[in-house]
Amino acid sequence: MAGGASISERVDGKTVFRILSRSLRVDWRDYVVLVADRLDGNPFAVLAAIILSQNTSDRSSIRAYHSLRMLLGRVTPEAVLSVPEEKLGEAIRAAGLWRQKARALREAARRILEAGGERVLMEMPPEKLREFLLSIPGVGKKTADVFLSFKRRAPVFAVDTHALRIAKRWGLVGEKAGYDEASRALLEFFGPERSEEAHRLLIALGRQYCRARGPRCSECPLRGYCPYPRRAGGEARAGG
Repeated sequence: MAGGASISERVDGKTVFRILSRSLRVDWRDYVVLVADRLDGNPFAVLAAIILSQNTSDRSSIRAYHSLRMLLGRVTPEAVLSVPEEKLGEAIRAAGLWRQKARALREAARRILEAGGERVLMEMPPEKLREFLLSIPGVGKKTADVFLSFKRRAPVFAVDTHALRIAKRWGLVGEKAGYDEASRALLEFFGPERSEEAHRLLIALGRQYCRARGPRCSECPLRGYCPYPRRAGGEARAGG
């Protein structure tokens, strides 16, 4: 954190949340998790959608999810295990890394059924469920935390590339911070009651304004509070 500057010295998380909620457009059709929840709603479908979203855009993962639904009918553990892995992979090719994701989907389906079925995703205590999800090959911290935050409303903050970049630019964490540190800082800043929606707002902010290259600082709804333009100097101004 250059000079110790942090957005938290200028404004609180509740106010930032309110500004972002008022300023940013969040359409459920642009987020694969919301698409899966709206179309199917069952917990495994949401988990599958999050797995598809790994290391790719929502646009690509949404295409893959629709293709998966066309293949399976309904995205359930039983349906996933009813088709060969290669066929499953072909259906989700649009999401990229399709072989790895097909294996992850099948392994998640198998372990969830062995544990008692989809109900465990909604009934297992959140801390225990996080351990369970992380034990599944192909499921990492972000995947587990998105599920816990969205489907279980657990007090966790899922960190993707947008959230990590923004946490650093806001000065909530240092430049070398990793997932765990950023997750804790963002959860503390926004509060657990706002963490799930705040996660999605940070994605929208990262897409529309706080981009990795050419950030639009001069147009950002938080331009009066964010310390990044002052630290970045010409880089931020050039992107505006």
